[in-house]
Amino acid sequence: MYYKIHHIQLSAVDSFSVEKGRHYVVVWSGEVPLGHVWVTSPEDITVKIRAAIQPAQTHYSECGSSLAFTDQAVRLSVVICTRHRPQSLYKCLQSLLSGPDTDFELIVVDNAPENDETLLVAKQFTQVRYVREDRKGLDIARNTGARTATGDIIAYTDDDVLIPQNWITNLKACFTDPLIMAVTGLVIPASLDTRAQYTFERKWGFNKGYLPKRFNHRYFLDHLEYGVPAWDIGAGANMAFRKEAFQVAGVFDERLDVGASGCSGDSEMWHRILAEGWDCYYVPELFVYHEHRSTEEGLRKQLFGYMRGHVSALLVQYENYQHPGELKRLRKGLPRYYLQRLIQWIKGNKEEYIRHIITEIRGCKSGIRFYKAHQHLRRQDIQTFPLWLLEPVSAAWNLVSVIIPCYNHGHYLRPAIESALGQTWPNMEVIVVDDGSSDDTAAICKEYGDRVKYIYVERVGLSAARNIGVQFSKGEFLIFLDADDYLYPGAAEVNLFYFRYYPQLAFVSGAHDRVDANGEFIAEVYNSGTGYLSLLQGNYIGMEGCILYRRDLFFHFHFDTKLKACEDYDLNLKIARLLPTFHHKERIAAYRIHGQNMSDNRKMMLQFVKEVLKRQIPLLSNEEERLALQSGQQNWNAYYE
Repeated sequence: MYYKIHHIQLSAVDSFSVEKGRHYVVVWSGEVPLGHVWVTSPEDITVKIRAAIQPAQTHYSECGSSLAFTDQAVRLSVVICTRHRPQSLYKCLQSLLSGPDTDFELIVVDNAPENDETLLVAKQFTQVRYVREDRKGLDIARNTGARTATGDIIAYTDDDVLIPQNWITNLKACFTDPLIMAVTGLVIPASLDTRAQYTFERKWGFNKGYLPKRFNHRYFLDHLEYGVPAWDIGAGANMAFRKEAFQVAGVFDERLDVGASGCSGDSEMWHRILAEGWDCYYVPELFVYHEHRSTEEGLRKQLFGYMRGHVSALLVQYENYQHPGELKRLRKGLPRYYLQRLIQWIKGNKEEYIRHIITEIRGCKSGIRFYKAHQHLRRQDIQTFPLWLLEPVSAAWNLVSVIIPCYNHGHYLRPAIESALGQTWPNMEVIVVDDGSSDDTAAICKEYGDRVKYIYVERVGLSAARNIGVQFSKGEFLIFLDADDYLYPGAAEVNLFYFRYYPQLAFVSGAHDRVDANGEFIAEVYNSGTGYLSLLQGNYIGMEGCILYRRDLFFHFHFDTKLKACEDYDLNLKIARLLPTFHHKERIAAYRIHGQNMSDNRKMMLQFVKEVLKRQIPLLSNEEERLALQSGQQNWNAYYE
């Protein structure tokens, strides 16, 4: 036994002692992990333990638990992806199903099996839903699990993991904040019997600490210059997602992880979630035990795959968002990192192993080659379109949510809020998403008390702010109102009137006025048209605040954060291509012209409107649609040029 593992309670710290040798000591307060120490000498062991657990003790005494238990039912699916490890799988399933909470869906994805050994294990547990996936690759299997799962929360663990009895209960208590799209937890080594297991845990382990941490868009922005270290968020052996995460951020990239590049499918997914404006949450109270690979040969193979996957993921992240920090980390950071480790090895550092360094460098080079060979196999996201979206919707006494994104438009915000609160329709909800404003936006919202739901985010952009507003909304219908615009008093009631007559619609839109910075009338704007063909020829709606959407469209559809303009036009095209819409002449809102409107940048607007129409080309189904798009391209060129 290379290191002996001890689990002790806080009450036993002062009396705890060890004999000579190597020891790994984990300290608990009940079922809450507080810290660990590596012990090679019995001297001053109490002092070392107290120092290690002090940060967590302070945190929990001041802040309490990270878990928020509620009476609300949580629909949870647990996915275990496995390949030819029946003994490990059996132990994992046995531990998972031994807890008191069995109210969850359990899916075993058998990845590219060459025999029935996994199926035979799965059949021993009546709660298991067995799914065979013949395409080899961990992220392929994970995506199959996501597509199969029926839960609102989809959790993943590995077949070489042992699950404590409180895991399911604690997991359900991690997602109370709607901003949280992903949760990870602490991973503790199940054994450290060999030097390979010790090396992995000491240098590569999944333990991300004993303090909870919220990773948000500010964290993302702060690390952009040198590449966002999304791998610090957690480990794939202990992670969970809202089902909406796979709609707003996409599915796992199947070029990554075991069976493909070797690793980093989980961290690349977290990277996208942060990029899209959402939060990831590391919760140490959500813990599992992982059995590390025990042989040196197995460890080296793992390290090669880790670095090949890591480099591939950096290139995939650059492919997705074009942030130069990913390339800087690859071209400058990794060479510098390995040079420092080589220097440490030359100096005699016994924690550095030359065979490991060489293996990792080989993995890095292989990652570049792997990405180039598979660059054309870009991620294909889940495109969900449930048939119930075609069913009629009721518009009787429904709640209407008005979502107002605001960035430093506090001087216009009051009229926008008042216009939403002053609707003739009595059942209204107002949500202001403050996108990192430095003006008095927060103070203005505070004036309205609980009549306005205020959400603060860190410079996520207009599209993400709108998507986040949807996540917080409770209404059956939605209006997206820019902070510098305002609604007319009957806006919600008029659009709901048309929904009552045409309940199969996806959205209803109306006319609007243009006003100056002081709200003085300039012109009425109404363009005839309705549906997909009309939208291909031009954005006849003209103002996003004039539209009333069914809430259940989201997030089968959502605003695209990669579009810095025309994101509403893009969304409406996607919806109208598949579902009926309606446009009428009645004025719904006022669009304020004040010299700082995004639409004043004609060059940028033309660039993005061309991009939006280009996305529609492969979706066109007949000659009429192709002619409509050609007409739209000509119309937009004439309008902006």
